[in-house]
Amino acid sequence: MSLTTNEQLVNTPNKSAGFTLIELLLSLAIFGMLGMATYSVLNNTIKGKEAIEYQTDQLVALQRGMLFIENDLRQIAQRKVRIGGEEPSQQYFIATPYLFDSDDLGFAFVRDGWTNPAMMLPRSEMQVVAYRVRESVLERLYFNFVDADVGVEPRVQPILEGVSELELSYRFKVTNEDNWQTEIEDNALPKLIKLAFVTEAFGRIERVFEVIEKTQAVAQPSNQPGQSPESDDDAQDSDDSSEQVSES
Repeated sequence: MSLTTNEQLVNTPNKSAGFTLIELLLSLAIFGMLGMATYSVLNNTIKGKEAIEYQTDQLVALQRGMLFIENDLRQIAQRKVRIGGEEPSQQYFIATPYLFDSDDLGFAFVRDGWTNPAMMLPRSEMQVVAYRVRESVLERLYFNFVDADVGVEPRVQPILEGVSELELSYRFKVTNEDNWQTEIEDNALPKLIKLAFVTEAFGRIERVFEVIEKTQAVAQPSNQPGQSPESDDDAQDSDDSSEQVSES
C-alpha cells in the first residue's frame, strides 16, 4: 500500500530540530568552566605583578635606606656627642635603648662632610645624626648645629618601613677572629659597625659598615652646653632653601 505525499511528510523525521536540554546544559557547563579558568589565570597574573612590584619597591627602599646609613657611618667624626644641652658623652658613638624616644635601640653620632657650598649657611659642615625606630619605621634625625639649644627638636626623615629588632655590634680591631662586641669603648671609634634588623619584606638583614679612620679628634667648642653660635631656628630657615644640596 503506497503512502500519500502528506503521510510521507508526517512520518519523515525532522532533522532540523534544535539542541536537546541536555546538550544545552552541557554547553553551558563547558563555557562556564572555560570562563572560570580564564578568570583564574588573569587573577593570578595580576597578583603576581602586584607582588613583584611590591618586592621591587621594598628593595629600592631598603637600598636607599642603606645608602643613607652608609654615607653617615663612613663619615663619623671624632667629636663627642652632646644631646639636649647636656655634658658631652665619653663616646664618639652612642647606642642605647629608647634614645630619642625610639621604640627600640637608637644610636647617635657626629658626622662631617655635610655640604655647605661656599659657607653660605650659618653652620659648620659637621652634623649630629641619630637613628631610631618609631612605630616600625626607621627614622633619621639630624640637627643643624652640633651643640643645639635645649628644647630644639631634630628634623625627622623616614628611611624604611616595617623595621624591628634593631641590633648593633662593633669591632675595634680588624683581625681574622670573629670578635664582635656590643659595648662601645670610650674615646675610640670602632673600625667596623655591624647593623642588623628585621624587615617585614625580607626578614633579617645584616650589613657591615667600615668607619673611615680620622687623624685626630675634634675639640669641643668653648661655649656652654645648650648654646650655639647662631639660632637653630634661623639655620633651619636657611637650610630650607638648600635642602637638595645639604645631604652628602
